[in-house]
Amino acid sequence: MAREGTAPVTLTKWIREVADEPLLLKGDLLAQAEENTWALGRAKGETPVAAEVVAAFEDTARRLGERVTAMERTATFYVWFDAQAGHLKCSTSSAKKDALPFDVEVDPDATLAAVVGGYLAGASPGTGEDVVLPVWTAEVGL
Repeated sequence: MAREGTAPVTLTKWIREVADEPLLLKGDLLAQAEENTWALGRAKGETPVAAEVVAAFEDTARRLGERVTAMERTATFYVWFDAQAGHLKCSTSSAKKDALPFDVEVDPDATLAAVVGGYLAGASPGTGEDVVLPVWTAEVGL
């Protein structure tokens, strides 16, 4: 909750702040996921605009790319909608997009607009063995 006289933090602001958070890109992929994963949601009463949310993630990927390049590394920044938790989530990993640490089948070629649109619409990817989780990925770094 915002203090009197201050604006609440918006979803797009939270997304952009991810680029400045600590970043682990060495060692175990699950440790990287634990350190680098962020759950992001809208503020009470906020109605985010899909294009602005997409632009915020693209800006975050660009800024992370600068950081990862400065570390002389490559990484994958990725975004998905965790329907069960009701949050957009994002993370950064040293893994390539086809080896991200998920326990379900993923589509690492999903568009960012589709992932964000699913979140804003409150869409559920369904249940069962045939479900494929849409994940937007961006290779960042060198």
